[in-house]
Amino acid sequence: MRFIIHELPYERPLLAGRLRYLRDGAPMGAVESWRLTDAAEGYRFLRVDMDAREAPSGHSHLYHATLDPAGRLEQLKFRFWGQGHEVEGSVVSQGDEWIASRRVDGRAYEDVARAGAFWFPTASGLALLADWAGATHGVRLALELSDPARLLALEETPVVIEWGEAETQAIDGAPLAIRPLRVAWADQQRAVWLDADRRPLRLWRDDGLTAVAERLVRYEG
Repeated sequence: MRFIIHELPYERPLLAGRLRYLRDGAPMGAVESWRLTDAAEGYRFLRVDMDAREAPSGHSHLYHATLDPAGRLEQLKFRFWGQGHEVEGSVVSQGDEWIASRRVDGRAYEDVARAGAFWFPTASGLALLADWAGATHGVRLALELSDPARLLALEETPVVIEWGEAETQAIDGAPLAIRPLRVAWADQQRAVWLDADRRPLRLWRDDGLTAVAERLVRYEG
């Protein structure tokens, strides 16, 4: 797993996992790895490595999220490589706004969006919406490859976020209660299945792409 900011000695590992992405039931070369650590005073760091270098897209994403004691995103750092572009940037929650700064192929951009349910384009990013069921205003990092100036820019959008019915899935031979969180905006639909710890176990996209967890770790101590 790759990192934007490597773990520091004071961090305590809590949870980790890996999802493999599938197309028509077959692995398509993309793997999402994530790791959650306890920082200080209730804050946590979520690191995500979305590695699709072996997939048809060839994309590669890294995210480093700072979560407040309530589990909500406070700051996000990100990097992206794909289709000849390189992006690095950050998003910060300030009062009733999200404020982002980006460098796309060396050129600087800034974005401002009204505060709302925020997510980034991975299963782990969607899992951050677990506390936002019922929200109608969303802000996402938009993966607009057709326009480099909009690549991973903030995009405000009406959104529907709702929980589905609980179900049971066998993980490592043991039954585990999970529940789908459904997210819809514009012409896009997603569903991510979470357990009680809000670990992403499955993902469904309306374009036929799916993902399943192939590794889950809970650290003791």
